[in-house]
Amino acid sequence: MKGETIRTFLIVTLVTLLVWLFAESRTLRAETLTVPVEISQGGRALVFRLTNESEWNSVVEVELSGPTGKLDQARGPLLDGVNLEFGVELSSDPGTRSVDLREALRRSDVLADSGVTVRRVIPESIEIQVDRLESVMVPVEVQLPGVDTTGAVNAEPPEVEVRLPAAFVKDLAVHAVAKVDPARLANLRPGRRTELSQVAVELTGLPQGIWGMRLVDPRVTVSLALRAETQNLLLPELPVFIEMTPADVAAWQVEIPPEDRVVSGVTLTGPGAAIDRIRRNEVRPRAVVSISTEDLEKGVERAPVEIVGLPPGVVADPAVRQVRVIAKRRPAEPAG
Repeated sequence: MKGETIRTFLIVTLVTLLVWLFAESRTLRAETLTVPVEISQGGRALVFRLTNESEWNSVVEVELSGPTGKLDQARGPLLDGVNLEFGVELSSDPGTRSVDLREALRRSDVLADSGVTVRRVIPESIEIQVDRLESVMVPVEVQLPGVDTTGAVNAEPPEVEVRLPAAFVKDLAVHAVAKVDPARLANLRPGRRTELSQVAVELTGLPQGIWGMRLVDPRVTVSLALRAETQNLLLPELPVFIEMTPADVAAWQVEIPPEDRVVSGVTLTGPGAAIDRIRRNEVRPRAVVSISTEDLEKGVERAPVEIVGLPPGVVADPAVRQVRVIAKRRPAEPAG
């Protein structure tokens, strides 16, 4: 009899618990969640932006209501983020419009058939501008200011693809310019054709207020040859400068003997335009001795002098010569 009573009690308790759980899952309640929201083109040839009137950080406060069980099922996917796609939750027609975020969220995959009601969304709406994304091919112009070349200067590819909103295409007068860093020309041999890869392309002449524009491939390969017709220039005496790190300057006293403090007999050879710039003092070569910490620790006595600051394509002969160096460690300052 006692065992029968216990069995009955357990069955009643279990049934009561199941009834309570079922009733709890059907109980209506409200909940507010912070939900990340991302707007996606969805693979469509569209571009969009928030207008100046909209301030939004891609997060919304969503107040929901519905059965407890339904809310529990929707909570995880909502906290992971909601994707609003043009052509699905959002209109893909070009133009500026206000997006009702409550209505857009109700149509999303997460909430459309969830059995949960979206009661309120903060912010309620955002202003966006939508346009078709179009492609324009722009010829590449290579700029080599102050450099004499022979033969054609080519860019590969000769055109770059610019993607931008359709509203800006009609009166577009943009230019694509590949500017070669003069440092990359310094060691080129005149008369020999050379390819320079990964030259950056810049766009000029862009319409005022343009947005949503992208240069598909912003780098090209430039092929060129420096003009082989060269000129020579004998430099006057050049003072020799010492280059050291600030730490070495503080720890070491380095001098060049008076008879080695200038170099002479240096001949420059290069393109005529570059040599003319040196004659006009637009470019001033320098004679430099670079002494490293390692040189000082080894007791350097002679160091190479390099002629630096030369225009692209100009070389010095002799390019490097040696001078004597006197290096002494500075005495330690007495303790205060």
